[in-house]
Amino acid sequence: MPLAVLTRHGLSEHNLDTRFYMGRSPGSRLTDAGRAQAEILGQRLARDWPVSRIVASSLPRCLETASIVAARAGIREVHPDEAFWELSKGDWEGRMPRAGVPAALQQELDADPFHFRFPGGESFADVQARVVPAFRRWELRGEAESVLYVLHGDVLAALFQHLLGFPPARVRDYLVAPCSVTRFGRVAGSYRLLGYNENPAAG
Repeated sequence: MPLAVLTRHGLSEHNLDTRFYMGRSPGSRLTDAGRAQAEILGQRLARDWPVSRIVASSLPRCLETASIVAARAGIREVHPDEAFWELSKGDWEGRMPRAGVPAALQQELDADPFHFRFPGGESFADVQARVVPAFRRWELRGEAESVLYVLHGDVLAALFQHLLGFPPARVRDYLVAPCSVTRFGRVAGSYRLLGYNENPAAG
């Protein structure tokens, strides 16, 4: 059964600073721990979940993760795609403290997190509208092969909502750990969830 294997980039510098909304803020690279996570993921893929293609967001932390995984898993090339960039937090990126959001905006965010559009940025719905067509395009190119997608936390949550059909209001409940693995099997044009938020080091 060919697989669509979805992972979040390894632990990055911005993951360590939870005070602010970061989104696409520049300069976020993998930490030493994040690079180690990518090494482990590549080894686990080579052993248990072999893939023949790697697609990644073209932001540095995803490309760095993907290149490490590719080297360990024996994949020659990584295919970058800017359609998979992280959800833009717009004017809030690197500026808005998570604990300092104005009360009225926080109420809007909590009431409808899927459709809340960050000022000057995007909503989860916006992300889904650009990510799902890109995912379908790559899936059509590799429908007979297993593909690894190295993406961002919010991008994965938006994609999971599309694939799993959970209520959009729960989108923030589906944020996964860095370098975790969520596996879908392709069956007659549909997707079967085989594993969610798995730790590659646990196998």
